Amino acid sequence: MATGILATDLMSVAMSTQKKVPRSLYKVIKSSGSNMGKMTLKNVIQGNDQNHVSPFFLIDEFGPMQLPKGAQFRVDAHPHAGIIPTTYLLKGNAHHRDSMGNDFQYYEGDFIQFTSGRGALHMEETGDDLYKNGGVFQGIQCWLNIPSHLKKSNPSASYLKKDDIELVISENVTIRVILGEVYGVKSPIKLLMPVIYWHISLKENTYLDLPVDPTQNVFIYLLTGKLKVNDHQEVNAGDAALFERDGDFIKIRAKKDANFLVLGGEVNNEPFVANGPFVLNNEQELRQAYEDFKNGKFGNIAETNGIRRP
Repeated sequence: MATGILATDLMSVAMSTQKKVPRSLYKVIKSSGSNMGKMTLKNVIQGNDQNHVSPFFLIDEFGPMQLPKGAQFRVDAHPHAGIIPTTYLLKGNAHHRDSMGNDFQYYEGDFIQFTSGRGALHMEETGDDLYKNGGVFQGIQCWLNIPSHLKKSNPSASYLKKDDIELVISENVTIRVILGEVYGVKSPIKLLMPVIYWHISLKENTYLDLPVDPTQNVFIYLLTGKLKVNDHQEVNAGDAALFERDGDFIKIRAKKDANFLVLGGEVNNEPFVANGPFVLNNEQELRQAYEDFKNGKFGNIAETNGIRRP
């Protein structure tokens, strides 16, 4: 089981760290809709606003989608290089396999990261339990842009079970510390660069002054409910609120019960070239990635021993 802190007054915790300057709001982005087959997507970040959202390069919310028994949703084996794709599963059960030999069944509240580094393959599909029983499938997919000096890192993957995610709990606030650190509570996962990924539940009319590193990017993506930031800007479900790097806390109020992600980390303002599943720093690196993939240097994925798909 995860451990955590019980803070009866998170405001006092923030004040004790002498955080004084609220961040200015840069802008609010409204997600756009698209489809991937029968799956509906909310496209939040698509390589835009990197000065305010990096190291996050792409963010999509998929679903919710009701799947009947025996139905599958599958993204076949495909390559990545230069990024860390992550999935945070909000509903259902999913199955990850990759060219390093990892084979994960993961569930509601679990988090998985796939560091592609110099290049690797993965595939994602509905998990065995969801395939057998049907149910709702929903989650958040993100791509994190790896800094140039680390893009040739060896690929790896890991997942964090819901019960192992560290918590910060008060009467009206719950923070799930998926990546990074807040109020002295740290995630057990360490990536190649500093990243924050917190899932916060806030009760209606609760105020939260959330301390953040003044040198890092921080932004909010609202899953459900309604927020007000800096006492004046309303944020609705499906919106992302981006902040300037001019303070050391963000000022939040829940106008309705709210679930939202606080995301960000080390700023990456390096030039990038993105094409398909690759995010690299120049055209030469991009051509080399395609050549390496063509020549089999990304490995392969063995067949699963799980349910036989139709």
